Amino acid sequence: MTENKTYRLYDSLEFFWRKKIWFIIIPVIVALLGYVGSMFIPKDGEYVGRSTVFTGSVALDALTNPDHIMTNYGQHFTGKAEVFVPTRKYIKAEVYGDNKEQVSKELALFDEQLMESLMAQNDKVIDGTQRYALAQSARIKTLQQGIESYKQALADTDNLTVINNYTTLLSQAEMDLTNAMATEQRVRNDIISYEKPSVAKAAYVVKTKSYGLEAAVAGLILGILFTILILSLWKYILEARGSKRA
Repeated sequence: MTENKTYRLYDSLEFFWRKKIWFIIIPVIVALLGYVGSMFIPKDGEYVGRSTVFTGSVALDALTNPDHIMTNYGQHFTGKAEVFVPTRKYIKAEVYGDNKEQVSKELALFDEQLMESLMAQNDKVIDGTQRYALAQSARIKTLQQGIESYKQALADTDNLTVINNYTTLLSQAEMDLTNAMATEQRVRNDIISYEKPSVAKAAYVVKTKSYGLEAAVAGLILGILFTILILSLWKYILEARGSKRA
């Protein structure tokens, strides 16, 4: 039984060797068909432009939501365009078209308009935060002056009722001063840590990917498998005819 299996394997390999030319012809034909077929795969455009914008600490939904962004800043796109958020604080745009210059201009306009809005919101937040910090700074000065006047008033009186009143006022003012100073420090830290929007990756335009090579390689592999199948079937038919004649 083992010898019979070995013989059949050797016989099959010998048959494949005699027909080895088909291992060149069929795979090459299938690879060429795959390559040519890939040329007919529909493309969104001959060129694709990509850019990445960093939104920084701006959290306004209208400036970070892809649908809102496309509605507000992508109406000028003439071809297929996509806006998506791959990771937090980053906005990516892909624009397709058949004219490289047009794709570049449309993407540059998109980035420009989006950055203008992001920077406007950034400046608005920073300005408001700075004004709040200044208000806290002014309140601190007022509280410090009040504390000094309370201390002076306490030093100038022996009246127990007046002393109790000023002591209460002094205690409250010192507590308010501590809170105001902590608030001012927190607000100023927020300003320092507030991230400014920027263009993380400048716009660039390249030709859309062609899948001719991948299709040809896949066709070559399928062609080899197809050749093995055909030759196996061919050998089986020859053996069946020989057996029938015998």
